[in-house]
Amino acid sequence: MNNKQRIEYIDFAKGFAILSIVIFHFCQPYVSGIWSKSIMIGGMGVHLFFVLSGFGLGLDIKVKATTFYKKRFIKILIPYYIIILIIYIINLIYPIYKDSGFYALCGHLFFYKMFDESIIGSFGHHFWFLSTIIQFYIIYPVIVAIEQKLGVLGFTATALLISIFYWLTITHFNLAEERMYNSFFLQYLWEFSAGIMLAKYYKDKNKLFWVQNNILLIVIATTGMLTMGLMAIKGGRTGQTFNDIPASIGYASLSAFLFSVSSKSIPPLKRFLIFVGRLSYELYLIHMIIFILLSDAIEIITQSKSNIFISLSLILPLTILFSYFIHKSFTVLLSNIQVKSPL
Repeated sequence: MNNKQRIEYIDFAKGFAILSIVIFHFCQPYVSGIWSKSIMIGGMGVHLFFVLSGFGLGLDIKVKATTFYKKRFIKILIPYYIIILIIYIINLIYPIYKDSGFYALCGHLFFYKMFDESIIGSFGHHFWFLSTIIQFYIIYPVIVAIEQKLGVLGFTATALLISIFYWLTITHFNLAEERMYNSFFLQYLWEFSAGIMLAKYYKDKNKLFWVQNNILLIVIATTGMLTMGLMAIKGGRTGQTFNDIPASIGYASLSAFLFSVSSKSIPPLKRFLIFVGRLSYELYLIHMIIFILLSDAIEIITQSKSNIFISLSLILPLTILFSYFIHKSFTVLLSNIQVKSPL
């Protein structure tokens, strides 16, 4: 999708999702008790990303597999490999991540990290999300074949049943606590397929799922997030496994509500989140290493512990700024690669 074809809401939603995830990570070291549970709402942004990832694939689902893999290698894997190598080198000089050596590096580069619980959190626990997305990319031809055979509604319904069966399985065998299992692609297959379905309706019928009555959106958002929270608090690990549905629906509705409100009443907020959305991948890749390095540097310089105020008022803006420059650098680099290797 070129710049002229960009959908404003998609960039806005990406910005909203990544910013909430980053704020959650940047607050996490400084809160405890009820606040540590409250800020977990920011982590719900990953659900929106799975839907948006499926939506992006659904917009061009009939593309040849070879073309699909070339595009994903250039756009996703090259930046990922570069950042992981940089983090690996930094970690050799200034040890941050324990048990994140050469074996872990190879796990990232050759994809076996996602199947080895001992290194799945190497170089930053947030990289689990990328491992899951790569799993979806690996099975891309299977997804296309099933969608074309069952139709988009049949495929989405089947994906939901598969995800529910997977949740039941990992819960029954007490595997839901292990990241290798709770980040496996079947956990989120229903969200990914829902994104494909929404893209289908958008292309064929111009259905904008983000354009709804604002009162309805905020009611669904509130209900979804409250249900998610209650299931997580009262249902333990089982509740946390099964609360993806209200979390995903609630957070998507909240993003659509904020998009509508900011479009009409707060244009600067809309422009800012669209800006952040367009560099969301780079921000995702680097935000934790930048947070750790800047926090340590501030503590060394000031001889005092960092705090949540510094984290959000100083480190967060600097991290977004770093992401912007990295985004511009990757844009130039990947454009040159695409010119040399036409798809």
